[in-house]
This record gives sequence, C-alpha cells and structure tokens, in this order.
Amino acid sequence: MAIQRTLVRGGHVITADRELGVISDGEVLIEDGVIAAVGRDLGVTDTEVIDAEGGIIAPGTVDTHRHTWQTQLRGCCSDMSLQQYIQGWWPTAVPSYTADDARLGTLVGALEALAGGVTTVLDYAHVTNSPEHADAVVDGLQEAGIRGVFAYGLGQTELFAPPTYDRPADFARIAAGRFSGSGLLTLGAALSEIGLAPVSLNKAQKQLADEHGALATVHVGAVWTNPTGIAELSAAGVLDERTVLVHANTLSEEDWKLAASAGVKVSSTPESELNMGAGKLAINNVIRHGLKPTIGVDVVSLNSGDVLTPTRQALAYTRWAEAEPLNLRGGDVQVPTPTVAEALEWATVNGAEALGLADRTGTLTPGKQADLIVVGGRHIGVRPVNDPVGQLIFQVSPGQIDTVLVAGRAVKKDGRLVGVDLDALLRRLEDSSREVQERMAHRFATAVPPTPEQLAGFPGWMAHNLAS
Repeated sequence: MAIQRTLVRGGHVITADRELGVISDGEVLIEDGVIAAVGRDLGVTDTEVIDAEGGIIAPGTVDTHRHTWQTQLRGCCSDMSLQQYIQGWWPTAVPSYTADDARLGTLVGALEALAGGVTTVLDYAHVTNSPEHADAVVDGLQEAGIRGVFAYGLGQTELFAPPTYDRPADFARIAAGRFSGSGLLTLGAALSEIGLAPVSLNKAQKQLADEHGALATVHVGAVWTNPTGIAELSAAGVLDERTVLVHANTLSEEDWKLAASAGVKVSSTPESELNMGAGKLAINNVIRHGLKPTIGVDVVSLNSGDVLTPTRQALAYTRWAEAEPLNLRGGDVQVPTPTVAEALEWATVNGAEALGLADRTGTLTPGKQADLIVVGGRHIGVRPVNDPVGQLIFQVSPGQIDTVLVAGRAVKKDGRLVGVDLDALLRRLEDSSREVQERMAHRFATAVPPTPEQLAGFPGWMAHNLAS
C-alpha cells in the first residue's frame, strides 16, 4: 500500500519542541498521519502540499477542561456568577438534555474547537443522564474527528433524587465496549463534585478509573465558601499524576504542598474563572510549586471556544500577578515573566502531558501524530511574522487558522471545516437550543423545594460529607 504523504511548507514552523525550536521558512513532512521530518528544504516532491504562505505552522492546542455538551446554550451565562451557575443553572440544564441533544452539542462543540485550532480536548461530560447519553457524547466526539479524553461524568447532578442508573457499571460497560482498541479517544472519569458526596465516593471512583486505565479529573477550589477537599482527597489516595485538578483558585499553601507532592496536573480556565468570580488564577502557584500549567476553555455558555484566547488572558494575568508586588512598592518591571514560549507550552506540551498523550501530540516532533495548525500568511494581522511564538500567542484568532490536521487528516482546510454541512448542523443546533431552554424554563417553574429532611445537615453538610 502506498504511503500517504503531505508536505506543509512556506511558514515559520513552531515545533514547541525545545530541541527543535522555531524553523523559519520551514517544512513538515507527514507520512500516514505521522510527522516524518521537520526542517528546511526537505527535498520532497510528488506529494500533497499545504502552503502556509509566509505564515505560521504550529502544534494544535490542547484543551484540558471543556464541558462540550453546553454548545446549545452559548452565551447564556454571560452575566452569571459561579454561584448562580452552580446553584441553579447547571443543575437545571443537565437534566433538560436528551441523548440527542448531548450528541449534537458535543459534535458542534468539538467542531468549534477544531475550527479554532484545538486538536485535543478533555471533555468533562457531566451530562451522562443515562447510558444513552454517555454513548451519544462519545458518538459526537468521534464524528467530529477530534483527539481527546472522554471524561465520563460519574457524579449525579440532581442531589435530592434517587440514582437513575448504576454509573460505575455503565462506566465499565463503555470502557470495554467503546475504548477497547486504538483510536483518537481515550477514557477518563469526571469524579463527583467535592462536598456534594462523601470523599469515600471520590476514592471509589478514582479506583474505578485506575482499574480501567482511565485519567481522573475533578473540580476543586473554585468556590470560596466550600472546603477544597485537598487534604481529604490526598488521604484517600485520589491525588496522583493521573489526576487533573480543575480551577484550584482557593487552595491554601498546605493544599498546594499536598497537590505538588502527589504530582497532580492542573487545568486553569481563565475566562470562566475571572468572569464568574472564582478569584485569582492558580497558575502562579502551579509554577511556584513545580507543577506545569495547562489551559481549559470550560464553558462556551459563557466564553470563547478556542485555547489561544484564554492562554493570552492567562499570560496577561500571570504577568500582572508577578508584577503587582513590585508595582505596589513603587518599582517597575524590567523583564516580564512568564515568557510567550512558556505560555505556548501551557497550551500544547503541558496539556498533552496532563492528558497522558505526550507521546502522540503537543509538539511537532518526528514520530508524533501530525496534529497541527496552519495560520495563513495572507491574512491581515499575521504578516510580517517577526516573532512567530509571540504572534501566535497574542495575535492569532480562529478566523486566521486556515488548516487544521488531526493525525494528518485535514478537518479544516482553506478556512472551512471539511465534510461538514454547516448550515444543516446549525439549524438543528438552534432547534435543540430552543427545546432545551423550554425544558429548563419548565423545570424552574415547577421546581419543588427540598424537604426539611433532605436539607438535614445544612449548613455544614459539605464538611460532613468530606469527613465521611
């Protein structure tokens, strides 16, 4: 069988590989979906050519935290605090989704990610209302053609309702039936929300994930009135290098020491955290404790769907936090830190490592899968390319990304998604959005307050759960 070869040329190649660096007027040779060579003047002929036209060739970005199913509810949380989101909106939205809604939202959300240069995503799928919902989310991710981790939502959204099905058993079913072979998707487990269940349940869920070789991920430390749970999770053995903590804004110094000693991964979602009132980003603490920052999108019900936007926001915030003590003493910054090269690693290398995919993606290194983006040089705002990494981080928007490859296959080419009837898909999405919001409105209107028995233990119920 003939080898399928593609040559990407004519641009500044940002490899994100510390040994290979940036190659001006470089080329990337792809053979059967794998990067065969990078360099200048590779001397390759008789192959498909993708021309960057003096622009930028770079790794696809890695999103370490996204609730992809929320695509139908774009913009609904624009003026919403995290408390409003957690206490009313999210618990109402989740049960208002049918399995078809979950598949459609995930599909379009993953396509949005790809169009914005995100080639890998951790999909924190806490819309697993039924086994059918779980399968529907996997279907949506697979149809989109994105690389990523399907993090099965093991927690229950409706706190005062009896369980509707056996989530651990279904996790095992989907692990055996949908993740038994190779492919773009790997399996993860989204653990129960800290404080909404005993930490003994988080421990059991982590053990379940470990049994199936799955990554674990959990929200921690975004709500200041809640315990972080880090000490309890540490004592229960939940924290390790295969655990991705999301947000981590409220962690104490002791929490950080425990997290760092366990070698956890951390996902910061700058746009949602800063806009919803979760507080300072964790990135400065992550760096200070020897961990590696990664970037997540979180929710397009509030914010943008590409990774470069929150990365530049994270860099701006982190530089401000580094400068603030000096500024308050009347001093001026001489050299800003962190650098754009470090920020690039947050969005690529570190994310791939956090998801257990560093051998496959994150850099343009020969032997890895060809997950890359081409920022065409014909766009205003791109040329002249004087600082490829700086311009990628600070100035590139999804509309300037002409081509996106995942494992060497073009999912976006000449500025358009490949093989997607976008008009039909968007019509279906709008119908679904209307129907979901109608169900949400009905749930709000007919909601029955919890009984005194159900509320027994409030306040202090979170501390009780953490201790049990």
